[in-house]
Amino acid sequence: MSAGISFAAATSLVAAVIYGGCGRSHDVRTEFYLAHGYSFPRGERMAIQEVADAAAEEVRRLLPALPRGLVLRAYAGADVIPETGETGSAIPPATVTWVVDPGRAGGVAQTVAKQLRATLFHEFHHLVRYRTVPRGRTLMDDVVSEGMATAFERDFAGAAPPWGAYPAEVDGWVEELRALAPDVARAPWMVRHPDGRRWVGLRAGTYLVDRAARRLGTTAAGLVDVDTPAVLSLAAQP
Repeated sequence: MSAGISFAAATSLVAAVIYGGCGRSHDVRTEFYLAHGYSFPRGERMAIQEVADAAAEEVRRLLPALPRGLVLRAYAGADVIPETGETGSAIPPATVTWVVDPGRAGGVAQTVAKQLRATLFHEFHHLVRYRTVPRGRTLMDDVVSEGMATAFERDFAGAAPPWGAYPAEVDGWVEELRALAPDVARAPWMVRHPDGRRWVGLRAGTYLVDRAARRLGTTAAGLVDVDTPAVLSLAAQP
């Protein structure tokens, strides 16, 4: 996701009809789709393109393996993260979908200014990681990958995502996650649990990545191609 989180909702709009207005600068092609009757006006298209270009340039300095030929697909929709008014999803090898709610206070322009850069940092990290570390074979693969992308957007995009804030009892959450079947349903653990907890997997994953990074003296950028078992082993060390 972007919760940074790869919400399924982000890909549920793929039947929307593209109306044009694509922009290209550097290696980011931004495609704007007509969805739910909303057409992005020129000013919003320009603002989204500008943020996408700048984010790609910044991330490529940190993660040189970021693919070329990046594509950003922008849609309007209401099925978004309530706290941010948008959501993103990485689709290997080089595509990010972004859904934004135009009905929010401040409209699309405000969401672009406040959130798009951090979301792209998160999703671009996924694209780089998925080149060497397979996507989501197990729950813990998702936990670590989402935690790593969250730590990356926090540390390098200057964001403060609530899905990256882990509680005092996070060690218990880690044990809970590791005890689950590898193919358990993801949504209760990555989005909202029936007991009311949110982003259990992302918050625990961020904690694990922070521990592993401190152990190696590196960052989420330096860990991008480290596989799940190695991250878990590093995180378990005192």
